[in-house]
Amino acid sequence: MEKFIALLGGLLICASTALSATPTLDPIVVTATRTATPLSQIGSSVTVITAEEIEEKQQQTVVDVLRSVPGVTVNQSGPIGGQASIFLRGTDNKHTLVLIDGIEYRDASAIGGDINLANLSTSNIEQIEIVRGAQSVLYGSDAIAGVINIITKKDVQGMTGEASAEMGSFNTNHIKAGLGYGNEIVTSSFRVAQTNSDGFSAANEDDGNSEKDGYENTSFLFNFGLKPIDVFELNFNVQRIDAENDFDNFFAGIASDADNKDQTLDTIGQLSGTLHLLDNLWNMTFAIAVSDLERDTALGTYHYGYDGRITKSSLLNEIHVGRAHTLVIGLETEKEEYDGYADFEQPTHEEARTDAFFIQDQFRLNNFSMNLGLRSDDHEQFGEETTWRLATSYALSSTGTIFKGSVGTGFKAPSLYQLYHPYFGNTALEAETSLGYDIGIEQSWLQNSVITSLTWFHNSIKDYIEFDDIGYTGYYQGGDIQTQGVEATVSYSPCPFFSTQLGYTYTDSKDENGERRARRPLHKGTLDLNLYPIDGLQINLNTIYNSERDDNAANETLPSYTLVNLATSYQINDNLKIFGRIDNLFDKDYEEVSGYGTAGLSAYAGIKLSF
Repeated sequence: MEKFIALLGGLLICASTALSATPTLDPIVVTATRTATPLSQIGSSVTVITAEEIEEKQQQTVVDVLRSVPGVTVNQSGPIGGQASIFLRGTDNKHTLVLIDGIEYRDASAIGGDINLANLSTSNIEQIEIVRGAQSVLYGSDAIAGVINIITKKDVQGMTGEASAEMGSFNTNHIKAGLGYGNEIVTSSFRVAQTNSDGFSAANEDDGNSEKDGYENTSFLFNFGLKPIDVFELNFNVQRIDAENDFDNFFAGIASDADNKDQTLDTIGQLSGTLHLLDNLWNMTFAIAVSDLERDTALGTYHYGYDGRITKSSLLNEIHVGRAHTLVIGLETEKEEYDGYADFEQPTHEEARTDAFFIQDQFRLNNFSMNLGLRSDDHEQFGEETTWRLATSYALSSTGTIFKGSVGTGFKAPSLYQLYHPYFGNTALEAETSLGYDIGIEQSWLQNSVITSLTWFHNSIKDYIEFDDIGYTGYYQGGDIQTQGVEATVSYSPCPFFSTQLGYTYTDSKDENGERRARRPLHKGTLDLNLYPIDGLQINLNTIYNSERDDNAANETLPSYTLVNLATSYQINDNLKIFGRIDNLFDKDYEEVSGYGTAGLSAYAGIKLSF
């Protein structure tokens, strides 16, 4: 009874302090405009996830983080390390561009030229920015649905360090360590992470499969910055991911145990230099970035593999004209290539180059913001593609209301595989093109203790590239894809020791025949509760709901499911934290992909040291 009275008293205090709550911070976002811009001035629909939020939920992979994001559907084939696809606003995995510190992270050798996010851990992340809607004006191909930019940690001042270890179900271990140093001239950091897990059967154990499919991942990140004089800075970063995972067979809609293995080695890096001219009225950045993804697959005794590489050089100018305009003018040239090999076959090599020019005017006057951009891409195979975009926002400060909206075009170039594969390629393929628009409203209540947002979106994709799975004649330009829906969020932060966030997404994604597209739920909901009952103690309850989905590969409708995850931590002192979590608290039996297993009730615990 005493505990109940104390809890009730705390909630009453929350209710009373809500009337005098302090305003929430306005996050700075770089992905939406390629300039550092307050979130309230951006017309796009944006979600910002901080390192603190990730740590509160103890999410170990980027895939786990994205499962809770409005508008994002994640499908993973089996345990940690299994093939993971993301569907943003009902589109395909290939329609969302993933960046790491602004570097394209995608596999030029993949069928769709996209990326498997399964091997990205959260150990090095400072912030994740998800920008929805066509972003081809600033980023070219692959950004029809939006952009996910993963921004890594960069220590700034003094000497810092941290190390953590976690153990748990399926004999899973996560070990992380980092060290950094920074002053006004030099900043540097080095971080390493390792994951090992025995896993469980990728093919669902309910179907009689029992072989465990394990996973190993070792990754490191190095960031270095040098600012010898006020008008010039040099930055270098490189990340390397070495992963190996076991996987099972999938044939005719049925998954079954098999002794298959994938080995991947991802290396991405960038060297950039920035000149700050005319008292920072003109900032000019030259950069060269490389993304090299190698993978070797063993299907029993048969081996095949690919090495996909993307090399991009860019010149970006940020020019401030008066107090109202910021011009972003960019030049890019990108070469993508892949080498392929297989037992008993001749090695292959294919490549293509794309040159681009883009310009954007970022206009700001009082409470009104507008971005207007135009881009031209010239692909050496199919020629030129022009895209445009307009995004606006208007804030009514007297009522705490922000109106937002955007409209623009995007494109997805055919992949090297689709163009040049010796059996299935089609060099006559054109780019997929899109027209997308959204409109939204954000409203704050009770002095920002309650914030609600509602966004309606629509996206039309034309000349969708499909594969002839009847005659196996290869790739061809098919029909149109239509997606539309609603994203809604409510956050409530009445006092320092309690907050909650509620999210809902309605996604209607249909093919050229008007049929619902596979593995995309019509309804998705999330609920996060955060409690800080005493100094140093934090509790998070994360709930995810997905409605039923069709899985065309298995000609099956997957039932709806609700997952509940519980995480807690206690900061013993400035240098020591203990933490633990329970995933799938109620041991829900479900599938994201038909025939593939998911983890049941599982528990993990660990310790973190920092200085």
